[in-house]
Amino acid sequence: MPISFEFRPEKFASAVAYLAERIPNLTKKQICKLLFYADKEHLLRYGRTITGDKYHALPKGHIPTKGLDVMNGRERRVGAKAIAALQKYGRLNGWVFELHHPPDLKVFSKTDRMVLNDIVGRLGHLSADELEELSHKEPSWVQTPRNQAIPFELFFEGHPEAEHIKEALSEDPFVAA
Repeated sequence: MPISFEFRPEKFASAVAYLAERIPNLTKKQICKLLFYADKEHLLRYGRTITGDKYHALPKGHIPTKGLDVMNGRERRVGAKAIAALQKYGRLNGWVFELHHPPDLKVFSKTDRMVLNDIVGRLGHLSADELEELSHKEPSWVQTPRNQAIPFELFFEGHPEAEHIKEALSEDPFVAA
């Protein structure tokens, strides 16, 4: 059974605010890439993603499917509550996310915050284009046809140390859908 998770709009919105609080002039493309790396890292280490979002392999790299709809204000696809969750913290002004309120840290586990901090420390200094280039080297992007959903199983490619987590998730009827 394929691995899947439930999208958590509150965690997505708080994660965007968390990144925007730490990275000046954070762009939509940076948000997409940094959240991909945070979700991937958390999945490899702890068996779940932070946001619960699915990713698609678009020409510019990994894109959080529902998260992009939230950022773009596509209420029909994600609902008013999801959009309001992000607007509580800020909004996009062109390509840059303007932070108005700090993130709600209570929505995160300790491991969520730890991984988000790791990603900011390792990748937060990279430009949107550098993150795109880096994401194009990811096996999950390389092996997925453009504009298609990326199976979470591909996040484990090249990470044999996390194979036991992948096996456990594949066997768990509450995770696989």
